[in-house]
Amino acid sequence: MCLALMAVSAVEAQTVKRDTTQFMKEIRDFGRYADSAFLNKKVVDSLAARQDTLIASYRAIKPRLTDSQVEEYNRIRGRYTKRILEYRGERVGEGLQVTGDSIAAAAGRVGKSVGGFFKGLFER
Repeated sequence: MCLALMAVSAVEAQTVKRDTTQFMKEIRDFGRYADSAFLNKKVVDSLAARQDTLIASYRAIKPRLTDSQVEEYNRIRGRYTKRILEYRGERVGEGLQVTGDSIAAAAGRVGKSVGGFFKGLFER
């Protein structure tokens, strides 16, 4: 009986190790891809979906991870977040530039319209 219990415990320990090892491999692969991928909307959406899946897995497996594995997971997640924020920041910057150019052009037109309106008001 004791021998059977030890065998079951050994198999369970190997399963846990395989699960944590597989999870860490998946998170490392995700991190490498996120670090090197050319980001566009389609890739960012795909990465976000994959990250959501990994977060769900992480919550389930976290109690079985070692402190160093948790630290590595958080480091990879931080790099991913930084990369996505940089991508979004660049897109916001581009959008602000385009918006600024549009506002400048519109301000010129508005100025001429308002100026013409006032000239018309005070013309005899």
